[in-house]
Amino acid sequence: MKNLKIVSMPKALALLAMVAAPTFAGSSAAADPAVEITPVSPYQIAGDLLHTPSNIKWEPYGKNKRAKVVESEGVPGGQAIQIEVKRKPRDPWDIRMKAEFDQDISSGDNIELYFWLRAESIQKGKETGKVEAVIGRNVKPHDTVIVHEILPTTEWKMYKVSGTAGTEFPSSESDMGFNIGLMKQTIEFGPFYAIKAPAETPE
Repeated sequence: MKNLKIVSMPKALALLAMVAAPTFAGSSAAADPAVEITPVSPYQIAGDLLHTPSNIKWEPYGKNKRAKVVESEGVPGGQAIQIEVKRKPRDPWDIRMKAEFDQDISSGDNIELYFWLRAESIQKGKETGKVEAVIGRNVKPHDTVIVHEILPTTEWKMYKVSGTAGTEFPSSESDMGFNIGLMKQTIEFGPFYAIKAPAETPE
């Protein structure tokens, strides 16, 4: 399948600038204030981007899914990438949305992911969708900097997850994105920012 891109990302960045700031196991993140955040502009986030937000080329991966760009009210820019999981696969990463990033990650780097997410439709009997936000190696040993379970509702929200690299992750053999094959569901993804956070200054 061809790569997908939200074509109105510059508009999304402009809208965000107007918002005032106030193989993998994951941890639950429903209604977690450390994960669900008040929307912020990328210009308000300290650190260095691992990629160019307006030029992310998302690659939907796996069978038994449908992916497309849709209009969606409530997300900055008004567009989203929608992925429908038609049938739950064996493993969560059997259906993914992934993208390359440009900057290598060094051991000890603190990485933060900020992203907009919602569940357009949820499996019958469930209260939320379920995805995993991931950044890590796409070759053996398939280790990760971040793998965090998110439980999105049908409402657009901005989330933040973070992790510290235990070793080097060259951009040539790593990627970022989401594992989506945790249940039958339809998920929509908005603007996404992967940040190398500033190192903490000892007191």
